[in-house]
Amino acid sequence: MSSAEKLSKKNVFTTFEVAEICDVTPVTIQNWIDKGWLRAYRTPGGHRRVRKEALLAFLESRDMPHPFPEKGGVPRVLIVNGDLGLADSLKEALSLEEPGYDIAVAHDGFRAGVLYSAAHTDVVILDLNHSSVDGYEVCRQIKQGESGGETVVLALGGVDGDERKRILEVGAAHCLPKPVDAVGLRNLVKEVILNRWRSA
Repeated sequence: MSSAEKLSKKNVFTTFEVAEICDVTPVTIQNWIDKGWLRAYRTPGGHRRVRKEALLAFLESRDMPHPFPEKGGVPRVLIVNGDLGLADSLKEALSLEEPGYDIAVAHDGFRAGVLYSAAHTDVVILDLNHSSVDGYEVCRQIKQGESGGETVVLALGGVDGDERKRILEVGAAHCLPKPVDAVGLRNLVKEVILNRWRSA
């Protein structure tokens, strides 16, 4: 097995391994981590480690080659919201924290279907309270689709007991109140994606 093949099967990397993948020096990797470009954590012994999903997001966001053909992409998020201003605000909030995300926006159910079908979407952020989007039907169609079982739907609105029960019954994983807590939503999206990519 080649060195690249061995690395492609790992889920956590040292800075030396990341340097080998990126064809740069370990010092460069440490600088990228210090600047916040590449997410890393420290072991109890103080050594830096980079998780596979963070490395993939970094490499893909910069169009750098990598030895991970089984993923071949970055985390994909679809925002379905008829309120153009809110949709753009949500996209901006997510992009600031995680510039490596591939974020698409749909302002109606038809466009949501087109965009969802065109890409393997990890997370759908779905507004329930807008006339141009039947959030319940969009959620139902996603979860009943061929790859819907792998997609996590986060519903916005529907804080009424019956609405909440209904959207969870058709497949949403979470139902969040409005107005939207951007930081809370961003953290939830990050958690969902990390959990999905760890299990991939």
